[in-house]
Amino acid sequence: MQTALKYDIDVILPGRIELPVPFSIGTRLTIFVLPEEESIDKSKPTTKELVAELYASDKITFKQAQHLLNHNNWQDTVTVLKQQGCELYYDEDDLEDDLETIALFNETGNSS
Repeated sequence: MQTALKYDIDVILPGRIELPVPFSIGTRLTIFVLPEEESIDKSKPTTKELVAELYASDKITFKQAQHLLNHNNWQDTVTVLKQQGCELYYDEDDLEDDLETIALFNETGNSS
């Protein structure tokens, strides 16, 4: 399972950012840089377009797309991805995540 991290940071020097990450030296990372909507050049893709492209090419999961889009509920993410022409899918990893979540809710509900 991949972990999605989100940082709100400013460029400190022309073309440079500093980013503390919770990974060991030598860990290989893939980084996506998405500027805030209001600072985007209109001739370049929007955050929604970039996230949809990453999702469609199977580079990120639905949950990661939801996180990158700052959505609190899955319905908003479905709407954006569909508007961007993405085909939504549900795979075994998604099912396993959902089953783990259901198990946690069951444990919490039974303990009271």
